[in-house]
Amino acid sequence: MTHDVYDLGSKRELFTDDFFIGTLLGNCQRRINNPIPDDIVFSLDEEHEKCNSSSCFNSIIFDGKRYLFYYRTGLNLPTKENPAVKEEACLCVAESYDGINFKRCQVNLFKSGYNVVLDTTKTRHLTPAHLNDICSAVTTAFYDTNPACPENERYKLIVTNERPPASAERGMYLFVSANGFDFHQKTGKFKLDERSGYDSANQAFFDHNIGKYRLYHRCFKWYGPDWKRYIFTHVTEDFETFTDGQYIEFDSEFDSYFAIGQELYTNAIRPYFRAPHILLGFPMRYNEGSMTPGLYATTADWNERILSRPGLEERIFRAKLSVRYAIASTDTVLIASRDGFKFKGHGESFITPPPLDDSWVYGSGSVCLGMMVSPAKNGYGAPDELSFLVPEGNWGNDTVRFRRYRLRMDGFVSLHFGMNTGSWLSPKFTFKGGMLTFNVKTGGFGGFRVELRDEKGNPIPGCTFADSYELIGDGIDIAARWRNGKDVRPLEGKIISIAFLGRNCDLYSVKFEDFKPDPALPDIVSRNNKEDIQKPE
Repeated sequence: MTHDVYDLGSKRELFTDDFFIGTLLGNCQRRINNPIPDDIVFSLDEEHEKCNSSSCFNSIIFDGKRYLFYYRTGLNLPTKENPAVKEEACLCVAESYDGINFKRCQVNLFKSGYNVVLDTTKTRHLTPAHLNDICSAVTTAFYDTNPACPENERYKLIVTNERPPASAERGMYLFVSANGFDFHQKTGKFKLDERSGYDSANQAFFDHNIGKYRLYHRCFKWYGPDWKRYIFTHVTEDFETFTDGQYIEFDSEFDSYFAIGQELYTNAIRPYFRAPHILLGFPMRYNEGSMTPGLYATTADWNERILSRPGLEERIFRAKLSVRYAIASTDTVLIASRDGFKFKGHGESFITPPPLDDSWVYGSGSVCLGMMVSPAKNGYGAPDELSFLVPEGNWGNDTVRFRRYRLRMDGFVSLHFGMNTGSWLSPKFTFKGGMLTFNVKTGGFGGFRVELRDEKGNPIPGCTFADSYELIGDGIDIAARWRNGKDVRPLEGKIISIAFLGRNCDLYSVKFEDFKPDPALPDIVSRNNKEDIQKPE
């Protein structure tokens, strides 16, 4: 991507979009990295929580001291064993300080359950009386970091009325709370674009890049030969007036997948906390399962290919209700943006349904909105890692459970350098800081060298490849080093670019940090005993 000289400052840069890619040469390519499935950390096994659908309407927020997990309960989809749909919608809450250990909050606000924060007693008036109300289930939460937000409204819910058959009766509403538990309605129905949709995890957040709130929600967009589930966005300052209503845009490659059947059921877009100028989204991608690319499924699409998936008897039962209940599949993909409208989409799956007996159903492989920071699984000084929650057991006769998926910090997308050396050259930029650091992992037989170049593309003396030490290791803040040290403060404010030579390594992010002197490295005198030389005479 071409652009003017970029004022990088001390921001962290990722490779989730094309902006900081510049030029890749040789054995170097961008690679998406999949989170690793770990242990089950939470199950809906309390009596008031029992349900078999909690796939994509759950939120994780951080309020500065803990994570609050808002999760959907009370919706039981039909199964062979229990063929009737049962809806007793509730939004419950649990807390965690590490993203691994969760405890239900004792809020005691509703008779429907001790950790319920929203049920139909507070949302029934939003739905016509003759319809079953599930507003409290189709809800997302966010913690408002707007400096102007009243302290008694920091915790917010986007509550969606998705059920009425008449689109004029559908809508979204804002609920607020001072403590994250006791919510009350703040606004009437949002006045949105007529293209806006509602049947999804619609959500919002305060974007410090523009000083306003962004709302992302369901819509449909025409991709011949049919309509596809898609993402619409608005900007607002007060949740009363909404502007800039438009479809988000994708790069041409990702956009082409919609014509052959790709749909985005949710969006799960948030600023990435380590690089908040970048918005990352983790939509649940929906595939109807039609054998005719781009069209919706019919009974003609029910055939032997379904035998590749588990749960045949339940699948046969669901097919009689609606063929898509039996053959549709879902996963999670990664999208990234810097302006909130134009997104880079990664077509390869970020999270896929696991190979379990009750998996590969409509909703499998979807991720809860929000991520957490957790102690590394490895322990022993390993850096913290990112944690995602992924629900399992949807459409089943058992308990819905949430599995933690873990990912290296910044590890969404890497520049991968193979055994034959490759190179990356950044765009031109100015920076603020004293040393250049990389989130990077190398093999034991591999490594990387770094060169800084001036505005004309010439190597800067003292910071050339010839001066660079070849570094190996695995860390989230490994500093580039040259023979004259790692201090780049003399280049602060000047136009430069980074050239990176890598072999058998992955580069995840780049950041200029404040300068920190190294400890003194003492001289050593090695005995070099003949017995230490392990080679034939």
